[in-house]
Order: sequence, then C-alpha cells, then structure tokens
Amino acid sequence: MRLETQDLTSFAILAEQLHFGRAAARLHVSQPALSKRIKNLEEKIGGPLLIRNRRGVALTPAGAMFYKESRRIIRDIDIAYKAARGATSGELGKLRLGVGISTILSLVPRALLKFREARPGVEIEVADMSTLDQIEALIAGRIDVGFVRLPMNHPQLAIRKVLTERLTIATSAKFSGPFTMKGIQEQAFILIDRGVSATYHDHCISLCDRSGFAPRIVYEANDTFTILNLVSAGIGVSLVPRAARAMQIAGVKFAPVHDKYAEWDIGMAWNKKLESEIIKKFAAIVLPVRTYLQF
Repeated sequence: MRLETQDLTSFAILAEQLHFGRAAARLHVSQPALSKRIKNLEEKIGGPLLIRNRRGVALTPAGAMFYKESRRIIRDIDIAYKAARGATSGELGKLRLGVGISTILSLVPRALLKFREARPGVEIEVADMSTLDQIEALIAGRIDVGFVRLPMNHPQLAIRKVLTERLTIATSAKFSGPFTMKGIQEQAFILIDRGVSATYHDHCISLCDRSGFAPRIVYEANDTFTILNLVSAGIGVSLVPRAARAMQIAGVKFAPVHDKYAEWDIGMAWNKKLESEIIKKFAAIVLPVRTYLQF
C-alpha cells in the first residue's frame, strides 16, 4: 500500500469542505474524479473515511484521525520543500567560516553584516583558525569558506585574493624611542602564540631577522586584543596587523613598517566540489567589499 501526497491533499481539502463539489473546485478536478480518488484511498486504508448521505459528508472516527495526520504530513512536506528551495537558492542553510588573525579584524565583520542583511535565513558559524587548519577543514568539509594567507594553491580549492595586509609596530603610548624596527630591537616583544598561527608568528620573526635582530619574546598571546592590552600596560612591544588599529585600545600607538616584506595577501577559499549557492552568495558580497590595506 502506497499513499501519494495527492491522496493526502485531496482528502484533507474534502475533510475541510465536507462537500465534494466545493472540494473538487478547490482541487481543480471534476467531482467524479475526486470521488474516485477518495474511493481508491479508502480501499488502500481498508475502511471508510467518510459517511456520505443526502445531507452531505461527515468524517468517520478513522477519517477524523486520518485528517489530523494528513494535515501534519502536508505541513511537514511543505516545510521540507521550502527548506530545500531555500538552501538551493542560498536563502536558507548554514555558512561555516574559518577566519585568521587579520580578517577577523577587518574584512569579515563588514562582509558578515552585509550578508546577514541580504540572507537573514542563513545561520552563520565563525571559527578562529590558522591557515593550515582552514585548508584541512575546507578539504574535509568541516567549514565552507576560509580566509587563508597567500600564496597558497591546492587543486581542490578555489581561491580569490580579497585583502592585502601589513605588519605594523605597536608600542605603549609612553614609548619614547625611535618608532622603527631598529628603534624597538632592544625592547621586550609580545607576539601571537605560534600554536595559534604559525605563519603569522614566523612572519614576525622573519621581519625582525631582516631588520638585523632576534626579538626577545617575553609573552605569547592567543589573540590581538590581549596583545594590545599588554602593550598598553608597557609589558612590551609587538607587531600586529594594521587592521588592529580599529580596536582602539587606549594607551597604544602604532607606526608603519617601511619594508615590502611586512606585507602579505589574504585569499577567500572554498572547496570546489562543495560549492553551494550560499557560498556563491557570500563570495558575491565579499569580493565587492574587499579592502586593500596600505600605508
């Protein structure tokens, strides 16, 4: 025995109208066709669902129960249909993002704001991840979009450059020495923990090496906010993304690093095989609002 959605819909409308003529009109079928459809349904069920007499139509106890369940099933089918259509069109679903130390301070917040305004039905998850962790998660399908340090190539990933960042010097407002790499070489350094971002940490070390010194690291932190607050307290100096200026931590001043090596590019990446309408919609928003941060 197999029931079709058409069976449920026809019976539900007839149960609401309790009149074959009116129900047939709503279903856009002839009355004989509806009568035949209901008769076939009762044969499938194995008993009467309706009491037919000259005064009209009434539901049997089995018919009343079947109507209740039919409405529930029809409602669930409608919900599933709308959810599937929403996911297919990029209007509903989930977007899982992997972000790094730079993009969470600049591009991503503005892009998410625009995306949420355009697609309020999409649930968004954001995870702070290093570039290597993002690549692994994209390939495994654990995140949908990542923001990775370039250059980076992988045959499974689509990558679009979205941001150019630069390291900048951050010191306490009370620092009075030369505001250059040479000028801070004798200072204690606070850097991002290498376990949080090996590429970022190593970039800072390499920049110091190019300037002729090895930084004396006294503290490694898990995030830029902590770094800037430690800098503000006078515990040490740091190298942070230029976008960190937007955090406006009191007691911190910034200076540019006049070395091309201080610059790096960031790309938006996603798994080509797992590309969805939601990813396409997000990419369409990210690319127009991308920012190139330069001194």
